[in-house]
Amino acid sequence: MAILLSLLLLAPPAAKPKAELTPQVIVALKGGEKDRALAILKEIAKLKENHAEAVALIKMVRTSRPKKPDDVLEATFLALKGIASKKVTPKLRALVKDKPYKKSRVIRVGVCRAFSGSADPRAVDDLIKLLRDPDDHVIAAAAEAAGAYRYAKDQQRKELFKTIMGAYVTTWNLKNSVDPARKKERSRAEKKWEIAEEPMEKAMQLLSNVTQNSPPEWRRWWNKNKAKRWAELDE
Repeated sequence: MAILLSLLLLAPPAAKPKAELTPQVIVALKGGEKDRALAILKEIAKLKENHAEAVALIKMVRTSRPKKPDDVLEATFLALKGIASKKVTPKLRALVKDKPYKKSRVIRVGVCRAFSGSADPRAVDDLIKLLRDPDDHVIAAAAEAAGAYRYAKDQQRKELFKTIMGAYVTTWNLKNSVDPARKKERSRAEKKWEIAEEPMEKAMQLLSNVTQNSPPEWRRWWNKNKAKRWAELDE
């Protein structure tokens, strides 16, 4: 027994799993085979949680070469949504904080989607910032991701809900403004409503576990229930 224990203590640590498919994506992109790269990314998306592939995909996003077209980046983040664990949350958060990544709409939208896969509480502050993004498509993606936090702690659910509800009601009010001086704001709000209204409303339904029929009703519901324990309302 003592000899066996000694051998176990002397044995080298098991090698960490390595990414096998992501290097193939990179080779395909270097060879100009975008369709093959997209096909491999679809295969990665079918995997269960895979830390090695997730880390490799994020590293691929961060490197400038080979060049990655927008559809490849979109497919990369769809794969990350399915395989990324909470262990890679810090790496995902860095993508929306560091230049030049934070300037890319595709990356900001993609990170939102990846956050929705793990629903890591550490990403809530980042999602709140993304819900205030100047790009409506990013707002829509952040709202969609926020819906994945319906089982989070009360305070986080409320913070996400409050941010979404505020944008939802404000956009609705501006969209319906008849003030001639707010013509540009109204036009901007109409575009935002067209893009983000549905995911914002869906997120509020998931976070609150209720349905309301109009923006004023959502605000009234919030004012009535913001101080309550939402975990009890779920029961």
